[in-house]
Amino acid sequence: MQYVSEMAQFVELWEQVQNIQLSDSVDHITWKWTADGHYSSKSAYLAQFHGAYSSFRGDYIWKAEAEGKHKFFAWLLIQSRILTADNLIIRGCPCNTICVMCDQESETASHLILHCSFAHQVWQQVAQWTGGLVANPHLDEHIMFWWERALGNLPKNIRRIKAAVLIYTAWNIWKARNKVVFDNKRLSPFDVLHEIKMEMAVRTLACGRPELPFANV
Repeated sequence: MQYVSEMAQFVELWEQVQNIQLSDSVDHITWKWTADGHYSSKSAYLAQFHGAYSSFRGDYIWKAEAEGKHKFFAWLLIQSRILTADNLIIRGCPCNTICVMCDQESETASHLILHCSFAHQVWQQVAQWTGGLVANPHLDEHIMFWWERALGNLPKNIRRIKAAVLIYTAWNIWKARNKVVFDNKRLSPFDVLHEIKMEMAVRTLACGRPELPFANV
């Protein structure tokens, strides 16, 4: 060794291996992300989030009194991953970036579902229908913060019903937007409320729940 850096590397290596005990046993690979040392695809998936922190409560979605397709939509929505104009632009898809429902602001998930003037009217209708269980979103609130604020500190049964109302409302605002984009057909906020009521009534008829503690359809 001719240089100080080489000597330092040697000393560092020596410190790292001096406590290692060698044996004649056959080497084997151990997967450190499971208790038994065996690999599993689940543990590999969870390892990607090791050390990460998020307050996002996914169980608020998956335990809602709603159908699977609505829950999946909500999962994408709350993370702002639905194909609104901002996400289409990121993917390189040419489109009109202005919200087709209000023709005023750029289309994002938070704007379309919460802050658009059309969405605001829908939420007013829903708030009246639910007797105040659901309220209008706060101005400029991000959709994930809105979701967690709206469902925090509620009894489990009420939270599951309220989550379902939020999901069905967002879903039908999204469908109303798509009718404009693809069918050139506009629904009124009252039409959207009617669709929400009908979808929830069909689920109640099929599954016996949710039992809505507010106005009948």
